[in-house]
Amino acid sequence: MNANVRHHVLALTIAGCGFIIASCEAPPEVTQPRVTNLDSTVVAQQTKIIKDLRLRLLESYMLHWPLVSSEYQHDLLPSLLHDQFPELRAFGIERVAVLLRDGEATEEELQFVVNHLRDLSPTVRLAAAQLLPEINIAGLSEYVANSLAHENDQLVIEEELSFFRTRPNPKAIEPTIALLSYASVNSAADTLIVLLSSNKISDDTKQRIVKTVQKRRRTINLPSLITLESMLGDQNVKRKLIRLLNHQNKEIRTAVARGFASSGFADPLIERANNPEFYEYALSALQERAGIESFEELMDLYKPENESWRMAAFAVATKLDTSSLLRADDMLRKIKMNELRLFILNSIWDNAEEKNHADLKAIAKRAVPLMISSGDAVGALQLLDVFGESLIDEDLLSLRFAAAISASAWDAAADAQSTPGPWIIVWQSTLQTDPIAAAVIKQQITLRFEDLLTPSQRELLGIVQVDATQNQEP
Repeated sequence: MNANVRHHVLALTIAGCGFIIASCEAPPEVTQPRVTNLDSTVVAQQTKIIKDLRLRLLESYMLHWPLVSSEYQHDLLPSLLHDQFPELRAFGIERVAVLLRDGEATEEELQFVVNHLRDLSPTVRLAAAQLLPEINIAGLSEYVANSLAHENDQLVIEEELSFFRTRPNPKAIEPTIALLSYASVNSAADTLIVLLSSNKISDDTKQRIVKTVQKRRRTINLPSLITLESMLGDQNVKRKLIRLLNHQNKEIRTAVARGFASSGFADPLIERANNPEFYEYALSALQERAGIESFEELMDLYKPENESWRMAAFAVATKLDTSSLLRADDMLRKIKMNELRLFILNSIWDNAEEKNHADLKAIAKRAVPLMISSGDAVGALQLLDVFGESLIDEDLLSLRFAAAISASAWDAAADAQSTPGPWIIVWQSTLQTDPIAAAVIKQQITLRFEDLLTPSQRELLGIVQVDATQNQEP
């Protein structure tokens, strides 16, 4: 039997089993008067028989389906996903999951799965919801948010909330707020924290959430609810919660600190920053506040070799205006954080489309020397190329010259400084630190400026001037 025939036989076998069992689901119509007082034992027996047959049908699918080629599976899936039996619809979703992980599921099949979030059977809805993290089709988040608003099965709700914790979408905010009043309050609160970390809401919505949270906390004092209240509450609400930073329960302390940090309510956390438990929350809170004052407070929390502090400094500095940025750069220079300085300056330069010429010049004057000292002289030259024909400022020309010399870009160096004086100064400063480089620079001076050298410059360079008349015959 060839492969095509075998697949057809398997498909017909499975379909045939389904037809037989479907015909057993209900008793046939009869012409005689319907019996109204059925014996409960008979009903129970018939129900059990039908249940057993449906189970055997599912087992038949599970046994024979792997023998069907993926091509024929695609042909069978639409009818399977729309089967009258929820067990088979759920099985169909499982088969789509296998195809999806093998990279073979079609967008139509994935859409069928998503549509089953509205299935009448909670078992089928749960199977669909469990596959959501692996699905990526247009409009998925909006569809799931709409389903969440109408879902009543706790297990399905948990899966849909979990989906939005990894793919936050503003459409999910209102359905999640509504769930704060029900059994899924903890999961809903955790999800809402994630949603609000990446989506802004109105003050009215904040107040509505806080009132709901405060009401729920009277009956169930969950850390996630405390985080929401400390995150969204106004100044008065926050001040009342400060005392919980000293609570004997670490989960409570952490919940408050987390909420304060996400809303930039930094002062209580800074006061406790010597406690390792609150240090990183203080850093996070300062990142939520703009201005040089936040950077100054961050400097007070400086710890050497602390990556969290470095990332916080970067986050705050890159939000500053140019004048404040230069002040922050001076602070970092004092503690010799040159690598971080360059990281910040490069990031700002890469996003400086709206900066004016004066701002760009100020940033370049800080960044170029750092790039040269870090071995990226070529990058420094490319940075200065942005100025184009406007590169006539003496400071910028000096920077371009230094970058070109370090990059051995001699023509670019000559364009920046066309007289031997600056070249000789660089040669002198290089003699002790890098004699080989000094020799190359001297060679370039001789080739490019020999006719322009003064006697004193020739003497300094050790260039002997030959008198052409000495070789003439009398």
